[in-house]
Amino acid sequence: MRSFQLVFIVVFLIIYIFLSYFSTVTLKRLFQTQTQKYFQLIYGSCSLLLLLTFIFLYIYPNKPRDASNYSLYFYFNAILFIDFFTKIPIFIAGIISIFTKKSNTLKFAALIIALGLGLVMTYGLIFGNKQVRISKVDIEYANLPIGFDNYKIVQISDTHLGSLNKTSSILKKAAIGIEKIKPDLILLTGDMVNNFAYETEGWEIAFRKISSLAESYSILGNHDYGDYTRWRNYDDKIENLNGIISSHQRLGFQILRNQNTVIKSGNDSIFLIGVENWGHAPFPQYADLEKALEGIPENAFTVLMTHDPAHWESQIKGKKNINLTLSGHTHGLQWGIKLAGITFSLSYSTRKYWSGIYSHENSFLYVNTGLGMVGIPWRIDMPAEISVIILKQSFGNK
Repeated sequence: MRSFQLVFIVVFLIIYIFLSYFSTVTLKRLFQTQTQKYFQLIYGSCSLLLLLTFIFLYIYPNKPRDASNYSLYFYFNAILFIDFFTKIPIFIAGIISIFTKKSNTLKFAALIIALGLGLVMTYGLIFGNKQVRISKVDIEYANLPIGFDNYKIVQISDTHLGSLNKTSSILKKAAIGIEKIKPDLILLTGDMVNNFAYETEGWEIAFRKISSLAESYSILGNHDYGDYTRWRNYDDKIENLNGIISSHQRLGFQILRNQNTVIKSGNDSIFLIGVENWGHAPFPQYADLEKALEGIPENAFTVLMTHDPAHWESQIKGKKNINLTLSGHTHGLQWGIKLAGITFSLSYSTRKYWSGIYSHENSFLYVNTGLGMVGIPWRIDMPAEISVIILKQSFGNK
């Protein structure tokens, strides 16, 4: 894991230095007047400053695994990535201009594209992360008990409380939206925090407004185990984990850890299952699905909470008789592009199931893109999400 992180950092530094140098050279060739040369000098100096800050925060003397000041890292990451992505079109224009006569026109066009990218990312940093969307989907089942016809399940996920400042309106907006939905069941599918139990402090009112609206359950996500920080000893890590687990109850959620419980509606019932995190390496695999399924009748209607959709893809689809699986984890990379009404995200380059509804035979998966943020505090056309899954009996069963 650490060797992988070191390789990633070295590769990123090489690419960043390469991009910075050639984009600066491109601008130098484009700007010839004395005033414009000052701009080019400032541009190059900013790149050098960002490079030195990156080394200071990620290599020496600081390490991300030792940090708890998320805001410093997150906003630096945002500035760094804005700078990185705006350099790409300028770099490409510089390479192409070697082979074309209309080099200045091309460079100016690249500069405009770069400015546009910068504005879009800045918008996501300032405004996009404050938006909340409600996604509704109806799913029909032939084996759904009659008492659960039109049953509303609200799913939220990935609040990452350490990334939200105490004045954030996201949870307040979520509570208002969920209240209007009038849910029958509320499910939180992991990653309540980034690393630490203390991140849950001060959120009691906001969470209780949500959890008081209906019976509420939750599970742990990969971030909830505190695996992404350096602990003085194992006991401290376990104490932190126990604090996070107890905070779920304090905030109004009954946590399921490789367990199942009966959910009733009228005279009918279904089974709700909650497992611990399971993901492809390097993500932890703590889930014990067989243990969680114990005691459930073979033909019972089942809803599973598992944080990472990779679990459904690898261990459930076509292998287990689970009707509905709810996951989060992906965040849609907090960055999407809509083409012809279809939202695309770079998440698709790393995973097939990253947002929305998927199905295989009579098994459905819904992937929620989360309420909070991690890594970078922006959302670009990928707003925080509240999922509303409405269970329906199929027409043939009525």
